[in-house]
Amino acid sequence: MTATLGDMLLVFLADRPATPYELQQRHAATFGPEHAVGINRVVNAVNRQERLGHVRLLNGAARRAPRVCTLTETGRERQRAWLLDIPQQLTRSEVLDRVLLTMAAADRETFETVIAGCLAVLEPQRRRRHTTATVSAPHALAEYEDAVTGALCKWLRDLSGRTRDRDAA
Repeated sequence: MTATLGDMLLVFLADRPATPYELQQRHAATFGPEHAVGINRVVNAVNRQERLGHVRLLNGAARRAPRVCTLTETGRERQRAWLLDIPQQLTRSEVLDRVLLTMAAADRETFETVIAGCLAVLEPQRRRRHTTATVSAPHALAEYEDAVTGALCKWLRDLSGRTRDRDAA
């Protein structure tokens, strides 16, 4: 299942309730400023998740206080399914999304399960091609893909077992 902004926000909300502004800030902190999303996109994604029954909006304590988003049980099931049901046709960006989200907003067990699931899908994809003296564009591309997949697997193995910021807190 490909990630949508709504799926990502559900992961943040599974960690704790938040306002749309707080969700926008957590997204930017997790994925970096070059992948930041505007507040209107966050609000639209939250509204869509509310219509789907994944999010409940609570009124703020003060009259003009921002509404707080909280996850419903259906939303909790949706976010866990998206995180843990790793597709066999996993892209590098999907690996990065899942790993960064679980690093920032999930418990240790979920983080390790996501890493193990990504490795289980990626390792068999490696071709482990050997470099030859003569090379063609398709051969070079295959070598590149294998090298990138190998580096991604190494990165995942290196992350596993390390203390995350949220573990130390």
